[in-house]
Amino acid sequence: MELNIMYLGQSGFLISKDESSLLIDPYGEKSGDVEGDLVYCTHAHSDHTSGVPAFMERNPKAILVANHEVIQKFQKFKDRVVVAREGEIYNHGNWALEFIKGEHGLLGCLNMMVAVRNGEDSFGHCGDTITLKGFYNAGLNVLAVPIIGLLTTSPSKAIEELKKFTKPLPVVVPMHWLLRSPNSFCESLSENLPSTRCIVPDKGKILQI
Repeated sequence: MELNIMYLGQSGFLISKDESSLLIDPYGEKSGDVEGDLVYCTHAHSDHTSGVPAFMERNPKAILVANHEVIQKFQKFKDRVVVAREGEIYNHGNWALEFIKGEHGLLGCLNMMVAVRNGEDSFGHCGDTITLKGFYNAGLNVLAVPIIGLLTTSPSKAIEELKKFTKPLPVVVPMHWLLRSPNSFCESLSENLPSTRCIVPDKGKILQI
């Protein structure tokens, strides 16, 4: 796998390949202070969008890709946006972003999950969702899954959902855990789906896949 996937904390990731980068769900201003071509936000909550202004200002040619609820928050950049609609695919250079509707839990809003593809590499991001249904047949290399519960899948619910996939995922990455233990989640996932590798991400570091 040639994607470099760096964890930025909470649900934030910076994905890079061939000198091009995609930022997903920048949870704080500092997480937006990176070089990149695209920023994607799964939904409008501030812990998934706060880094957008810093990113767009640092990268004057960058494009914000998100559903209409997110875009309404950032009218300042209205000339540099692409609206993410369920079932559509947005292509930018070698990046292909497929938009898949999720289901936000408590404090619900429109949550648009994304399957990112670049050549033979792929990465899925759930945002805040209580079901992974849209990814069951996606055939991804890596999937980032929230485990906080209430707002999203809990650890046990996430594992229950992952068992429904047509083929076991090669790699699962827990995110958005708050008081949950990502290490315990990975241990339980390994017991239930031994062919799936679970990686606990370290903030500011590239995943070792």
